[in-house]
Amino acid sequence: MRQRVTIDGRRLWGMTLSLALCLVPLALSPHIALANHESSAQPPLWTPLDDVERMATIEVPGGMVTVPAGEFLMGSDPRKDRAAGPQEFPQHRVYLDGFQIDRYEVSNVEYLRFVLATGVDWPPFWRAQPFLEKMATHPVINVSWQEADAYCRWAGKRLPTEAEWEKAARGDDGRMFPWGDEPAGWIKSNIAHSGSKRGAKYPPLANINRYDKGVSPYGVYQMAGNVSEWVSDWFDPEYYGRGHNANPQGPETGDLKVFRGGSWNEDPEVARSAGRNGGEVTRRSYLTGFRCAKSEASHQPSAISAQLTNTP
Repeated sequence: MRQRVTIDGRRLWGMTLSLALCLVPLALSPHIALANHESSAQPPLWTPLDDVERMATIEVPGGMVTVPAGEFLMGSDPRKDRAAGPQEFPQHRVYLDGFQIDRYEVSNVEYLRFVLATGVDWPPFWRAQPFLEKMATHPVINVSWQEADAYCRWAGKRLPTEAEWEKAARGDDGRMFPWGDEPAGWIKSNIAHSGSKRGAKYPPLANINRYDKGVSPYGVYQMAGNVSEWVSDWFDPEYYGRGHNANPQGPETGDLKVFRGGSWNEDPEVARSAGRNGGEVTRRSYLTGFRCAKSEASHQPSAISAQLTNTP
């Protein structure tokens, strides 16, 4: 028994000595780094997500709807719509190829993914968090036309044309609102009403998938109210009278870009599907967001990688 203990002890001593000799060069050499278990450069599964990155992983509603090829009534008939302005005249038939459009407005989470991927500045109203989790599915606001255009290109899409936006909102029968001709109501849209919180410090926005009773004939949400939306066209108040009735792309140049749909802070007539407004490409507003579109496969241009420089 003693002999067995002696043998095991020698083996243990030999193993300890060998290990010590192996560690000496590591301790003396400045070129050999030991594992640093406090380092942030750990395998991804070992590294807790930064809060901003974690928020970018929140699931939000998405998807696109298909709007089939065909004609629709664009613009307004002043005999039917007393709130219409001259920039909506004349009402005319327009043919469009089939296309897809986002079912929902682009959310804060979706735009955050773009920010993290490209390094562009995030919008005003975001904070260091960058926003409260309950605002994750609010539409992004304070985004310029340039930034909206860059996001859509980054996502492999594009901004819808003014004609595409209007058809997606009202269908092909010339209705005044996505749900029909009756005025906007509390259960159909986030639009200003008596008692609305106008001018709030943070806009009283609705989640992008709210108001399912106010969807368009194609199932597109919030084409009236919540936020107005950038489209691709330059604004020309007389454009409808120039005879562009097949896949119109808008004027070739201009000073203002069109935005559509009204917002939470505007009167119902502003949210009519035919309503038109314009703003400078650098304009950022707490009333305006956007959504993206895609041409059908046979008409889809090749993907363009968009890199956006920060705008003032």
